[in-house]
Amino acid sequence: MKRHLRHLVTSGTVALGLGMALGVPSMAQSSVVTVPPPQVQDYWVSISRQPGGTLVFDGFAPDAVVRDQLGQHDGADISWLKLGSGAPEGYGAATAFGLDILDHLSEGRFALRGSVLTVNGIADSQADFLSLHDTLASKVPAGLILAKAEISAPRVESYTFSLRRQPNGNVLLSGFLPNPEFEQRLLLLVGARSSSTARFGSGEPVNFVAELDRVMPLFALLQDGEVKLENGAWLFSGTPKSAADADSIRAAFSTDRLAEAGWSLALAAPAPSTTAVAEAPTPAATVPAPELAPPVAPAAPSSQQNPSPAPSVEAAAPQPAAEVAPSAVAAPAAQAADNIALCRSQLAELSAQNGILFRSGVAVLAEGADVVLQAIADVANQCPSAAIDVAGHTDSDGEAAANLALSVARAEAVVAALIKLGVGPERLYAIGYGETEPVADNSTAAGKAQNRRIVVSVRDGA
Repeated sequence: MKRHLRHLVTSGTVALGLGMALGVPSMAQSSVVTVPPPQVQDYWVSISRQPGGTLVFDGFAPDAVVRDQLGQHDGADISWLKLGSGAPEGYGAATAFGLDILDHLSEGRFALRGSVLTVNGIADSQADFLSLHDTLASKVPAGLILAKAEISAPRVESYTFSLRRQPNGNVLLSGFLPNPEFEQRLLLLVGARSSSTARFGSGEPVNFVAELDRVMPLFALLQDGEVKLENGAWLFSGTPKSAADADSIRAAFSTDRLAEAGWSLALAAPAPSTTAVAEAPTPAATVPAPELAPPVAPAAPSSQQNPSPAPSVEAAAPQPAAEVAPSAVAAPAAQAADNIALCRSQLAELSAQNGILFRSGVAVLAEGADVVLQAIADVANQCPSAAIDVAGHTDSDGEAAANLALSVARAEAVVAALIKLGVGPERLYAIGYGETEPVADNSTAAGKAQNRRIVVSVRDGA
């Protein structure tokens, strides 16, 4: 009899016939005594979705009712789930949250330990991945802490990627990327004239993000071109903005050993600068032969232009009109030269103020920069034929590669702001120098502040 009672007590509930226990046959009623599960100090529960869809529960449930409710979920296996007292207050909300997440995963695991949540796995579809991205960012139950969330996009068998700059300056992202955060970082680096049709997928090559970070500063040197991943091979191709940019790209490929890392390089010859083409006809138009001849003897230039003997007076009559035309052409040319010189001087003064500031560590313009940017745009529009360089510089804090990428991104941000203020995009060139051209000592805070700068200038040769 005692052994039987002991067995019932350890099971949690005792149905005790009082009459029988007390030896009183007339008492037929019985009482039920509920014994709580043992107290658990380190309380935890986990739910794992297996590739076949089975949900395996492990750890503890506060009572049999809750355990049975968890077991009603499709594919649930609760055979490992034990009963234990001491469940955290958010146990019910946490397990419901975990099951909701697992419903969007092809495989993965959710765990609760005390009030701390962790979750990892692979999204079942593109829509599931985007939904989970939003859920994990904003819908964690109150009172619980999400310590780790590692959700990968659905696996992609053939991972492709393309970042293409078109001749008109627009940049398009396509193919696959590992997550939205990296997509936003790329779009920020290439500037405001960028868009994306990329999808999210896992299964990317090893060092996918690191490889792109290595070539992004070089992509900024292309007039048009593409960074592409296809069939496991990387390709960097296009037309550099100048011969110097082409040399910089080739030097970087050699120094960084990109070919050894699987990169191919295909560069076209840079197109002749628009400034040189525009200026080429100027000498012939502004220095014609009639201007060099004495005004009392117009026949001499006529004989140089026409080998026939003894030109008539009527043939020479139009000469005075020809003498007036060069002066009409030369005056705007001289005025344009004055404007470019003035632009060069004023842009140098504005850049020296170092008034274009950014938020710490990112390529986001700080409040107050709009005043200086408007002044720069006004000056640039006074010399509409001049090409404008926007150069980004950083201090020496951090890694050199990261500083170079940041300087390019900040220069692109300034270019985007100037375009919005009416400066023609075809005139603007974003260049990043990173920490390579300091103007002050990087060992002091004041020196670093001077080295973190944007320099806007008229391109040499303009």
